[in-house]
Amino acid sequence: MNKCICFAVIIWLCSLHQVFAQKNLISNGGFENDLSGWEPGNAKVSTVVRKSGGASLALVSYVKGKWEGVDQKVKLPKNTKAIAISGFYKIDAVEQGANAWNTAVIILEFTNGDKKIGEGIPLVEKAGTQDWTNFSKKLKVPDESNGFRLMIALSETSGTFFVDDLMAKLIPIEDFEK
Repeated sequence: MNKCICFAVIIWLCSLHQVFAQKNLISNGGFENDLSGWEPGNAKVSTVVRKSGGASLALVSYVKGKWEGVDQKVKLPKNTKAIAISGFYKIDAVEQGANAWNTAVIILEFTNGDKKIGEGIPLVEKAGTQDWTNFSKKLKVPDESNGFRLMIALSETSGTFFVDDLMAKLIPIEDFEK
């Protein structure tokens, strides 16, 4: 009888691992498949400057006042309450523009279909020069949201912006509230 209980506990623990060891919600977050999954704009993939793997996203702008970027729309599973999003970025000679948001940016907008819900949430807003840096943020998903849009851009500024290893995963609401 004791062996049966141990076996049941092991099966239960394995099932919990499957619940929380989920795949990346972002398609091609390491840019290993060129810009597949992304609306490309004027972006390129760099195989020279990268955090890991064989490639990274590279945005280059020589002119202020122009938006250079990519975005991806992601559908969330039903009843998603919270997500964790992370990645790495590197900036080189990004000049601060006229507004605070005229920098290298990564912004998340929650959506319901094509409708934006609330304001965009800045995950990265940086100017200057900085080597590879990790960012991560836990976000509560609004009840009316069924997805999000992730935007990466040089927001009306000049410079070079690299992004790599983007990941978004579902997390239990308890992890968000910690």
